[in-house]
Amino acid sequence: MSLTILQDRCIGCGGCDFSCPTGALTKTDSFLGTFAIDPFTCNDCGLCVATCPEGAIVADPAWPVCHDRGCPLHSRRLGEYQCALWRDRCATCGTTLWTTPEGREACPRCELGMKVSCPKAHHLVPVTAPSLRVRTQPAPVEP
Repeated sequence: MSLTILQDRCIGCGGCDFSCPTGALTKTDSFLGTFAIDPFTCNDCGLCVATCPEGAIVADPAWPVCHDRGCPLHSRRLGEYQCALWRDRCATCGTTLWTTPEGREACPRCELGMKVSCPKAHHLVPVTAPSLRVRTQPAPVEP
């Protein structure tokens, strides 16, 4: 489970944003200026949960927890690898890169030949460029 913000409870105070070490929280475009969590940047540390005065930050069961159950880096077998927390992604498959024991970043699937990768990668959706609309201004009316 990752974290999500209940928009109907968020008051937009920003306490969560200041406590986040990865910068996963951003202000929405809503009138109230509420916040949202980017699940690809969130490392599930939970620091924001404690700072929310409204209890608006809750677990999102649709997402796996980083370095916990569901994450392959939670196992002892891969304990020497570190997650890049979506700072860099593989150009081929799009998953997050891992830092190897030697200190270089590599894709666990494409470069290291592993059969595992970040479980959050299953939630990736291809992003298409938004269609551009040209708004035409009506001709000015002469007085």
